[in-house]
Amino acid sequence: MRHATTSPRDSHTVWLLILLGSVTISGRVVSADEPAKKTFSVVGYLPEYRVSGLDETVCRQLDELVFFSVEPRSDGTLDTGRLRPAVVKQLGHLKRKYRIRLRLCIGGWERSAAFAACSTNDAARTRFIRQMISFCQSHAFDGVDLDWEHPKGPVQQAAYTRLIVETKKAFTPLQLSVTAAIAGWQQLSPAAGKSLDRIHLMSYDADGRHSTYQQAQKDIDRLRRSGIPADRICLGLPFYGRSLDKKRTAHTYAEIVRRFAPASAVDETNGIYFNGPSTIRRKTRLAISSGLAGVSIWEIGQDARGPRSLLRVISESRRGPADRP
Repeated sequence: MRHATTSPRDSHTVWLLILLGSVTISGRVVSADEPAKKTFSVVGYLPEYRVSGLDETVCRQLDELVFFSVEPRSDGTLDTGRLRPAVVKQLGHLKRKYRIRLRLCIGGWERSAAFAACSTNDAARTRFIRQMISFCQSHAFDGVDLDWEHPKGPVQQAAYTRLIVETKKAFTPLQLSVTAAIAGWQQLSPAAGKSLDRIHLMSYDADGRHSTYQQAQKDIDRLRRSGIPADRICLGLPFYGRSLDKKRTAHTYAEIVRRFAPASAVDETNGIYFNGPSTIRRKTRLAISSGLAGVSIWEIGQDARGPRSLLRVISESRRGPADRP
């Protein structure tokens, strides 16, 4: 390609266009004050019981690691009994080596029992927020992910809103962020929705075929209609399957591949429904085309390794067809 030169007259024209507030790039008019395009993030959850067997190189394909380990106590203190010092050290190593954000998940399915008590009591809620700040600052976490499964009734819903709003207010001056994991059916108050930096939409564990492409579309649309901007939603992707006749029975994607070797376009085998590579690719592209903040994965320790990896499919999909090897 021949090198193009710019005359003083051309330079004057460019500066004039900038001063007028817009320039044309590749045939598209761009306002001078138009915000930069936000990145598409891949967020992976990692429970403490998966750390020892983790292939740390998967972090090359992540933008953020959400560590699942801690739960609240009724008095607002944090129960960190599952969190060993060696694991905290390893997480810090991963953050530095792979330049990823590190987030602390608080709560979860069997770890949410004390949320109601510590959130409805003003003193306990204040202590809870202070404890989260202290933990993040002491261990180089970039913020927290609140995972209350699930508030019941108006009193708990109001308490959850206060918890989110007050956490955000306390975190912002310290440059810590607040996200929340919510079920596909779960409601958030407008105040809570506005205070969250990002929502991890758990578009899985529905009845029957628990995480279809159509369910993902439905869950995204519901959140958007409730007033949540697209660029604050991460679409949740499951790296596991569920037995159709035994809803509580889960199988990791790695186990499904090892036992049944399903084709890439298959999402069901031997009575187990899961998301294979084709569906994960479609969902990732749905998230991109919908302008979402990214995708969130439960959880990266369940993935198959090598060419059958779902995380690899996500990485290829977000680069776009033209860039794929």
